[in-house]
Amino acid sequence: MKRIVFFGVVVILVIALASCWPGSIPLVPKTLLIDDIHNNAIGGSFNILFAKFIQEFQAKGYSVSLASSVGFSPENYGAVLIAVPELTYTAAEKNKLSSLLSRGGKIILLGEWYSYYNNAPMNAITAAIGVNISFNNNELLDNTNNYDGTTYWVTTTKFETHPLSTGLSKIVIFAGCTLNVGAGASIVARAEATSYTASVDTVHFSAESSIGVSQEEGYDSQVIISVPIVAAARVGVGKVFAVGDTNIFGNEPGSYVPGDYIDIFNNKKLLQNIIDW
Repeated sequence: MKRIVFFGVVVILVIALASCWPGSIPLVPKTLLIDDIHNNAIGGSFNILFAKFIQEFQAKGYSVSLASSVGFSPENYGAVLIAVPELTYTAAEKNKLSSLLSRGGKIILLGEWYSYYNNAPMNAITAAIGVNISFNNNELLDNTNNYDGTTYWVTTTKFETHPLSTGLSKIVIFAGCTLNVGAGASIVARAEATSYTASVDTVHFSAESSIGVSQEEGYDSQVIISVPIVAAARVGVGKVFAVGDTNIFGNEPGSYVPGDYIDIFNNKKLLQNIIDW
Protein backbone atom coordinates (compact mmCIF):
# COMPACT_ATOMS: atom_id res chain seq x y z
CA MET A 1 0.00 0.00 0.00
CA LYS A 2 2.80 2.40 0.89
CA ARG A 3 4.46 1.64 -2.44
CA ILE A 4 1.29 2.55 -4.34
CA VAL A 5 0.98 5.82 -2.41
CA PHE A 6 4.67 6.59 -3.03
CA PHE A 7 4.40 6.07 -6.77
CA GLY A 8 1.20 8.10 -6.84
CA VAL A 9 2.96 11.02 -5.19
CA VAL A 10 5.89 10.72 -7.61
CA VAL A 11 3.56 10.79 -10.62
CA ILE A 12 1.80 13.90 -9.31
CA LEU A 13 5.12 15.67 -8.72
CA VAL A 14 6.40 14.79 -12.20
CA ILE A 15 3.23 16.15 -13.80
CA ALA A 16 3.39 19.32 -11.71
CA LEU A 17 7.03 19.96 -12.59
CA ALA A 18 6.50 19.17 -16.26
CA SER A 19 3.61 21.63 -16.46
CA CYS A 20 5.96 24.40 -15.36
CA TRP A 21 8.61 23.55 -17.95
CA PRO A 22 8.48 25.61 -21.19
CA GLY A 23 7.21 23.63 -24.16
CA SER A 24 5.70 20.84 -22.08
CA ILE A 25 2.24 20.11 -20.73
CA PRO A 26 -0.02 23.12 -21.47
CA LEU A 27 -1.36 25.14 -18.55
CA VAL A 28 -4.11 26.59 -20.70
CA PRO A 29 -7.10 25.24 -22.62
CA LYS A 30 -7.28 24.77 -26.40
CA THR A 31 -9.15 28.00 -26.95
CA LEU A 32 -8.36 30.94 -29.25
CA LEU A 33 -9.62 34.48 -28.76
CA ILE A 34 -9.54 36.79 -31.78
CA ASP A 35 -9.34 40.48 -30.91
CA ASP A 36 -11.70 42.31 -33.26
CA ILE A 37 -12.71 45.19 -30.99
CA HIS A 38 -9.76 47.59 -31.30
CA ASN A 39 -10.67 49.10 -34.67
CA ASN A 40 -8.51 46.48 -36.38
CA ALA A 41 -7.33 47.59 -39.82
CA ILE A 42 -7.95 44.34 -41.70
CA GLY A 43 -10.52 45.76 -44.13
CA GLY A 44 -13.28 43.27 -43.45
CA SER A 45 -14.69 40.55 -41.22
CA PHE A 46 -12.29 38.29 -39.32
CA ASN A 47 -14.66 35.37 -39.95
CA ILE A 48 -14.27 35.87 -43.70
CA LEU A 49 -10.69 37.07 -44.06
CA PHE A 50 -9.31 34.59 -41.50
CA ALA A 51 -11.62 31.68 -42.26
CA LYS A 52 -8.81 29.21 -42.99
CA PHE A 53 -6.77 30.51 -40.05
CA ILE A 54 -9.72 29.66 -37.81
CA GLN A 55 -10.16 26.27 -39.49
CA GLU A 56 -6.53 25.35 -38.81
CA PHE A 57 -6.98 26.01 -35.10
CA GLN A 58 -10.24 24.07 -35.05
CA ALA A 59 -8.54 21.15 -36.80
CA LYS A 60 -6.12 21.04 -33.86
CA GLY A 61 -8.99 20.83 -31.38
CA TYR A 62 -9.32 24.52 -30.53
CA SER A 63 -12.57 26.38 -30.01
CA VAL A 64 -12.45 29.91 -31.46
CA SER A 65 -14.22 33.04 -30.16
CA LEU A 66 -14.40 36.67 -31.26
CA ALA A 67 -13.90 39.36 -28.63
CA SER A 68 -16.88 41.24 -30.12
CA SER A 69 -19.06 38.33 -29.00
CA VAL A 70 -17.49 37.24 -25.69
CA GLY A 71 -15.51 40.28 -24.55
CA PHE A 72 -11.77 40.80 -24.31
CA SER A 73 -10.54 38.39 -21.66
CA PRO A 74 -7.40 36.73 -23.07
CA GLU A 75 -6.35 35.58 -19.60
CA ASN A 76 -9.11 32.95 -19.84
CA TYR A 77 -7.91 31.54 -23.18
CA GLY A 78 -5.06 29.43 -24.47
CA ALA A 79 -4.12 31.78 -27.33
CA VAL A 80 -5.04 35.20 -28.67
CA LEU A 81 -4.74 36.73 -32.14
CA ILE A 82 -3.93 40.45 -32.27
CA ALA A 83 -3.94 41.91 -35.77
CA VAL A 84 -3.31 45.59 -36.54
CA PRO A 85 -5.30 47.27 -33.75
CA GLU A 86 -5.67 51.01 -34.26
CA LEU A 87 -6.98 51.65 -30.76
CA THR A 88 -4.32 51.62 -28.05
CA TYR A 89 -4.70 48.86 -25.48
CA THR A 90 -5.45 50.01 -21.94
CA ALA A 91 -3.13 49.14 -19.06
CA ALA A 92 -5.73 46.64 -17.83
CA GLU A 93 -5.87 44.93 -21.23
CA LYS A 94 -2.08 44.68 -21.40
CA ASN A 95 -2.09 43.13 -17.93
CA LYS A 96 -4.57 40.53 -19.18
CA LEU A 97 -2.14 39.60 -21.96
CA SER A 98 0.67 39.25 -19.43
CA SER A 99 -1.60 37.04 -17.34
CA LEU A 100 -2.21 34.82 -20.37
CA LEU A 101 1.54 34.41 -20.87
CA SER A 102 2.11 33.68 -17.19
CA ARG A 103 -0.26 30.71 -17.53
CA GLY A 104 1.56 29.32 -20.56
CA GLY A 105 -0.60 30.96 -23.22
CA LYS A 106 0.32 32.14 -26.70
CA ILE A 107 0.02 35.55 -28.38
CA ILE A 108 0.06 35.88 -32.18
CA LEU A 109 0.89 39.41 -33.36
CA LEU A 110 0.29 40.54 -36.95
CA GLY A 111 1.51 44.00 -37.99
CA GLU A 112 1.47 45.71 -41.39
CA TRP A 113 3.36 47.95 -43.77
CA TYR A 114 3.55 51.72 -43.38
CA SER A 115 1.74 53.94 -44.34
CA TYR A 116 -1.27 51.62 -44.56
CA TYR A 117 -0.85 51.02 -40.84
CA ASN A 118 1.13 52.65 -38.04
CA ASN A 119 2.61 49.89 -35.87
CA ALA A 120 2.79 52.03 -32.72
CA PRO A 121 -0.07 50.16 -30.96
CA MET A 122 1.66 46.84 -31.68
CA ASN A 123 4.96 48.09 -30.26
CA ALA A 124 3.20 49.33 -27.14
CA ILE A 125 1.89 45.80 -26.62
CA THR A 126 5.27 44.07 -27.03
CA ALA A 127 6.88 46.58 -24.66
CA ALA A 128 4.17 46.02 -22.05
CA ILE A 129 4.41 42.21 -22.12
CA GLY A 130 8.21 42.27 -21.98
CA VAL A 131 9.00 41.04 -25.49
CA ASN A 132 12.06 42.45 -27.25
CA ILE A 133 10.40 42.56 -30.68
CA SER A 134 9.18 45.68 -32.45
CA PHE A 135 7.48 46.36 -35.78
CA ASN A 136 9.14 48.92 -38.07
CA ASN A 137 7.09 51.56 -39.87
CA ASN A 138 8.33 50.64 -43.33
CA GLU A 139 7.50 48.44 -46.30
CA LEU A 140 9.62 45.51 -47.44
CA LEU A 141 10.20 45.22 -51.19
CA ASP A 142 12.13 42.86 -53.45
CA ASN A 143 12.58 43.06 -57.20
CA THR A 144 13.97 39.52 -57.43
CA ASN A 145 12.59 37.32 -54.66
CA ASN A 146 8.89 37.98 -54.87
CA TYR A 147 5.62 36.30 -55.77
CA ASP A 148 4.03 36.80 -59.20
CA GLY A 149 6.45 39.61 -60.12
CA THR A 150 5.03 41.91 -57.44
CA THR A 151 7.78 43.73 -55.57
CA TYR A 152 5.80 44.10 -52.32
CA TRP A 153 4.88 40.38 -52.23
CA VAL A 154 8.24 39.38 -50.83
CA THR A 155 9.40 35.77 -50.54
CA THR A 156 12.18 34.32 -48.43
CA THR A 157 13.98 31.02 -47.99
CA LYS A 158 16.19 32.28 -45.15
CA PHE A 159 15.10 30.48 -41.98
CA GLU A 160 16.88 30.19 -38.66
CA THR A 161 16.89 26.95 -36.66
CA HIS A 162 13.73 27.11 -34.58
CA PRO A 163 10.67 24.89 -33.97
CA LEU A 164 8.61 27.37 -36.00
CA SER A 165 10.79 26.94 -39.11
CA THR A 166 10.45 23.15 -39.20
CA GLY A 167 9.49 21.96 -42.67
CA LEU A 168 9.62 25.42 -44.26
CA SER A 169 11.33 26.05 -47.59
CA LYS A 170 9.69 29.32 -48.68
CA ILE A 171 7.07 31.75 -47.37
CA VAL A 172 5.66 34.96 -48.79
CA ILE A 173 4.82 38.24 -47.07
CA PHE A 174 2.01 39.99 -48.96
CA ALA A 175 3.06 43.58 -48.29
CA GLY A 176 4.59 43.82 -44.85
CA CYS A 177 7.12 45.47 -42.61
CA THR A 178 10.41 44.37 -41.06
CA LEU A 179 11.02 43.63 -37.40
CA ASN A 180 13.59 44.53 -34.77
CA VAL A 181 14.53 41.52 -32.65
CA GLY A 182 16.58 41.96 -29.48
CA ALA A 183 17.86 39.92 -26.58
CA GLY A 184 15.58 37.17 -25.35
CA ALA A 185 13.74 36.87 -28.67
CA SER A 186 14.50 34.64 -31.66
CA ILE A 187 14.60 35.35 -35.38
CA VAL A 188 12.62 32.73 -37.31
CA ALA A 189 13.00 34.15 -40.84
CA ARG A 190 15.04 36.91 -42.46
CA ALA A 191 14.57 38.85 -45.66
CA GLU A 192 16.66 37.83 -48.64
CA ALA A 193 19.75 39.91 -49.45
CA THR A 194 17.87 41.33 -52.46
CA SER A 195 15.14 42.84 -50.28
CA TYR A 196 15.03 46.53 -49.43
CA THR A 197 12.90 49.19 -47.80
CA ALA A 198 11.99 52.51 -49.34
CA SER A 199 11.18 56.01 -48.23
CA VAL A 200 7.58 57.03 -48.81
CA ASP A 201 7.02 59.87 -51.25
CA THR A 202 3.40 59.70 -52.40
CA VAL A 203 0.53 57.28 -52.05
CA HIS A 204 -1.80 56.24 -54.88
CA PHE A 205 -4.82 53.96 -54.50
CA SER A 206 -4.62 51.51 -57.40
CA ALA A 207 -2.93 48.17 -56.62
CA GLU A 208 -3.79 45.40 -54.13
CA SER A 209 -1.37 45.34 -51.23
CA SER A 210 -3.17 44.25 -48.07
CA ILE A 211 -6.29 42.39 -46.97
CA GLY A 212 -9.24 44.33 -48.31
CA VAL A 213 -7.14 47.40 -49.10
CA SER A 214 -5.80 48.71 -52.41
CA GLN A 215 -2.77 51.01 -52.35
CA GLU A 216 0.43 51.72 -54.24
CA GLU A 217 3.38 53.83 -53.10
CA GLY A 218 6.00 55.97 -54.80
CA TYR A 219 9.51 56.17 -53.35
CA ASP A 220 12.44 58.54 -53.30
CA SER A 221 15.18 56.20 -52.06
CA GLN A 222 16.06 52.56 -51.48
CA VAL A 223 17.95 50.84 -48.70
CA ILE A 224 19.19 47.27 -49.18
CA ILE A 225 18.67 45.17 -46.06
CA SER A 226 18.82 41.66 -44.65
CA VAL A 227 16.66 41.84 -41.56
CA PRO A 228 14.17 39.83 -39.49
CA ILE A 229 10.65 39.44 -40.86
CA VAL A 230 9.37 36.64 -38.59
CA ALA A 231 10.22 36.38 -34.90
CA ALA A 232 9.23 34.61 -31.70
CA ALA A 233 9.90 34.82 -27.98
CA ARG A 234 9.22 33.03 -24.73
CA VAL A 235 7.96 34.97 -21.75
CA GLY A 236 8.23 32.58 -18.83
CA VAL A 237 6.08 29.63 -19.91
CA GLY A 238 4.24 31.79 -22.44
CA LYS A 239 5.02 32.27 -26.13
CA VAL A 240 4.78 35.16 -28.58
CA PHE A 241 4.86 35.06 -32.39
CA ALA A 242 5.28 38.15 -34.56
CA VAL A 243 5.19 38.92 -38.30
CA GLY A 244 4.63 42.23 -40.04
CA ASP A 245 1.81 41.07 -42.34
CA THR A 246 -1.88 40.24 -41.88
CA ASN A 247 -2.24 38.55 -45.26
CA ILE A 248 0.24 35.75 -44.61
CA PHE A 249 -2.43 33.59 -42.92
CA GLY A 250 -5.44 35.17 -44.61
CA ASN A 251 -8.04 34.27 -47.18
CA GLU A 252 -8.14 36.20 -50.43
CA PRO A 253 -11.71 37.29 -51.24
CA GLY A 254 -10.72 38.75 -54.62
CA SER A 255 -8.74 37.24 -57.48
CA TYR A 256 -5.22 38.55 -56.91
CA VAL A 257 -3.73 35.11 -56.23
CA PRO A 258 -4.89 31.59 -57.17
CA GLY A 259 -6.56 30.33 -54.01
CA ASP A 260 -5.83 32.15 -50.76
CA TYR A 261 -2.78 33.89 -49.32
CA ILE A 262 -2.43 31.24 -46.62
CA ASP A 263 -2.12 28.52 -49.29
CA ILE A 264 0.86 30.05 -51.10
CA PHE A 265 4.21 28.27 -50.56
CA ASN A 266 4.62 27.24 -46.89
CA ASN A 267 2.49 29.94 -45.25
CA LYS A 268 -0.02 27.41 -43.91
CA LYS A 269 2.77 25.17 -42.62
CA LEU A 270 4.15 28.11 -40.65
CA LEU A 271 0.74 28.62 -39.05
CA GLN A 272 0.52 24.92 -38.20
CA ASN A 273 3.94 25.17 -36.55
CA ILE A 274 2.70 28.12 -34.49
CA ILE A 275 -0.31 26.15 -33.27
CA ASP A 276 1.84 23.15 -32.35
CA TRP A 277 4.62 25.24 -30.76
